Amino acid sequence: MDDDRFVVRKVRHRDGRLSHWIFTPAGEVHRPALAVLTRYGTATQETYAYSLVDHLNWLHVNNRGPDSVTFDDLRRYMSGVTGQADGVYGLAWRRPDQKPLGTSAAGNVATVVKAFYLSLQVTGEVRPDLVEALTSGRSFTQHGRSKRSIESNPLAPRKGSRRPRFLPDEIVEALFEPGVLTTARDVMIVTWLHDGGLRVGGLCGLRFCDLHLTRHHPCGQRADPHVHVVGRDDNPNGARAKSYVSASPTRDGYTVDGVIRAVSDDMISTFYAYLLDEFHPIQHLVDHEQILVHLGGATAGAALHTGGVRKVLGRACDRAGLDVRVLPHSFRHKAAAGLYAESDFNAELVAQEFGWSSPAMVTDVYGKSANRHAMKFLQQAWEATARPPAEHYLTPGVTSGAEE
Repeated sequence: MDDDRFVVRKVRHRDGRLSHWIFTPAGEVHRPALAVLTRYGTATQETYAYSLVDHLNWLHVNNRGPDSVTFDDLRRYMSGVTGQADGVYGLAWRRPDQKPLGTSAAGNVATVVKAFYLSLQVTGEVRPDLVEALTSGRSFTQHGRSKRSIESNPLAPRKGSRRPRFLPDEIVEALFEPGVLTTARDVMIVTWLHDGGLRVGGLCGLRFCDLHLTRHHPCGQRADPHVHVVGRDDNPNGARAKSYVSASPTRDGYTVDGVIRAVSDDMISTFYAYLLDEFHPIQHLVDHEQILVHLGGATAGAALHTGGVRKVLGRACDRAGLDVRVLPHSFRHKAAAGLYAESDFNAELVAQEFGWSSPAMVTDVYGKSANRHAMKFLQQAWEATARPPAEHYLTPGVTSGAEE
């Protein structure tokens, strides 16, 4: 029951924008939180709203006001959300079904909690020593397309080395075995995830006007067949593409800007197979511009949401007999690592193609997946060693007695 809790509610504005605001247990908009959340776009606002509401519920349950909170209180709170503390600073304010947060999610909480208390300086509802503690961190400069000075957050948990999960070729091959992907739409989905390395939000957010699948398209922004991945807040399935550049949705009737991604021949062919075999027969049920739709049932023609793509992969893994959980983002890791290695580790090229703001993102995160290519050189080094084989049966030309 949320009768005595702060909650996040979706607010649809007259111009179509969607906001995520925090409401008090009395059903009123929480104004201090609103002052912070309105700084961010829809996608980021949603993340921070659910992060901040947790902290407000902690204050509410423990009968605390922002003006009495100390820095030590906030550190104990952060230990609580990550499952490192018990008692009133631990799980007392959280519902039983809420699990401890991971490093990334806890970092979001730390960011918006810090912003929340610093915003209260204007009204004097925060202790000066807390402000000093929150702003005493060192500053550093983020490199890339958006160079800016960033102040470290003393509340944020220390992040370990990011190692993306590697998706083996054998798993991909198993997904394309006959009878595993049962519709042309599902074949298209997995092909576009694998070859394009698209984020699932970007894939589900694609509209027909975003697909420029001919050479020298009139948009004039790329000679090869390509798609424009544009961040929109009005998709009927709620899908949002992450885009680091401001987008002008159309020019002369064509989608322009966004993140411009090249497409493979297989991506084009699977799209047309889906379009002709499955989309056209139900197009009279479609009242939107999204490409991917539900094919049957009560929701036939409705835009497919990101959860639907995850279910497609889950069912495919079950049919293939795979005892693994394949996530849409695993394909992006695989595609990025592959291009990084094939381009002779050109991080700038990969960042530009995949729409990342900084080549350092490729080097620090996705480049580590490409280290699997080091195995070729390690094997050569092992075979060139002067050390004799550790076991007799490893000697070339020697067979064991059992084999004789």
